[in-house]
Amino acid sequence: MTAVTPSRPARLAEPWFVPFALVNGAAVGLTPILLPLVAARQGAGHVGLVMGLFNLGAFAAPLTGGLADALHAHRMLATLCAALSAVTLWLFAFANSPLQLLLALVNGAGFAGSVTIANLLIVERRPEAEWNQRLGWLETALSVGQGGALFLAAWLSGLSEHTGLAIAALVPAAAIPLSLVLLPRLPRATPAAAAAPAKPAADAPPAGGRELRATASTHRLTNAGHTGEWGPVSPSGLPHVPGTRRPLAALRRGMGLLSGGLGWMLAAWIPAYGGSAIVFALYPVLFQHAFKVRPATSSLAFAVIVFVSLPLFIVAGRVSQRRGPRVVMAGGLAARLVLLALLAILAAAGSVPAVLPLAVFGGIMFAWSFLSVASPGLTGQLVPQAEGAAQGVLNAGSGIAGFLGAVVGGAVASTAGYPAALTLGAAATALGLLIFAVKLLRRPPHPASVSPEPAGAAPEAG
Repeated sequence: MTAVTPSRPARLAEPWFVPFALVNGAAVGLTPILLPLVAARQGAGHVGLVMGLFNLGAFAAPLTGGLADALHAHRMLATLCAALSAVTLWLFAFANSPLQLLLALVNGAGFAGSVTIANLLIVERRPEAEWNQRLGWLETALSVGQGGALFLAAWLSGLSEHTGLAIAALVPAAAIPLSLVLLPRLPRATPAAAAAPAKPAADAPPAGGRELRATASTHRLTNAGHTGEWGPVSPSGLPHVPGTRRPLAALRRGMGLLSGGLGWMLAAWIPAYGGSAIVFALYPVLFQHAFKVRPATSSLAFAVIVFVSLPLFIVAGRVSQRRGPRVVMAGGLAARLVLLALLAILAAAGSVPAVLPLAVFGGIMFAWSFLSVASPGLTGQLVPQAEGAAQGVLNAGSGIAGFLGAVVGGAVASTAGYPAALTLGAAATALGLLIFAVKLLRRPPHPASVSPEPAGAAPEAG
């Protein structure tokens, strides 16, 4: 008798990825090049505020997820997010300084909401066994959108502010009709189905209780963090999992985990992440003024770096499996420390060949491939019984660090110059590496303990 082999999921890359790739490209390809160039009229400090608030918009992700769960209006929300992205881009060149800050925040919120809906359309429509594959293809589509938008930004940066942003707004605007046409409808769950307990997976852990099994199966997503660091918060790498209608409760539960190793990881992660955020927030104006690199050239270089870095996530995953996430994170932080210090030296030196700072920046981006893979893995090791809540706390820490790095870095660049801002970034990364080496690398702490949830409560997601 012929053995029956399990069928592979059909068409992992779906047409509805296109509108989300357009919004993602506008947010992490067009916005980080064009908005700083317009905001630079008010100085580097204003650039830092604009990009800091854009990054802070990532906190709209859990709100969007909650609305999608409650209203079951994924198509409407995705269309609204695309419209917000388009309108805010178009209006930015006409706005005064305070209004630019509001527009940047709304633009970031539209981006975060859009990618949250994209993840929901996978995890709520497909079997869990297919999540990693399909989310990986979604990440690929988003990264292609980012790279293509960076190539477009190279041309738009040479046009006038009003013309460049008007054309840029057409990219997310194109996602509006595509969202209405291509996005699938989700069937409403019947009350009986919603109340029925989830059937545990065949490979679920044999012991540890219902809560542990649900959390482990829900949150082990291999693609977490794979999209580039530029926001620097990347909601596209942080899949929203159904059951997060209580984000405040999840945050309170996550804060209770900080007494153990996760607290030290966050203490190391925030300064290190904030140090690198300085470079990403100021990128086009930093290279224009410190290294005499035209925005068109820096945008093209970043596009190439994005495409070259994609295979590194596979390499990072294999290295993290073989060496462990602690070693990989320490190596990534050490590499960023050295590269940020080298970038500060090049900025202080003045006239250097453009290829040198661009190559150093490429190294900073390549290090993210390893950090983004190792950080969820280490989070799972430190808090194995509540990975979702712990990852949510780490994501919130990343958002705060990105905001602070952009704002403080912009202020320092405005008052003391770009070499000083880069030196601050290197110092912050050094502090993070020191904390990580002393508290996590040399003497791994015991995992944090988590109080069990009330019976019948849905597991919180990050």
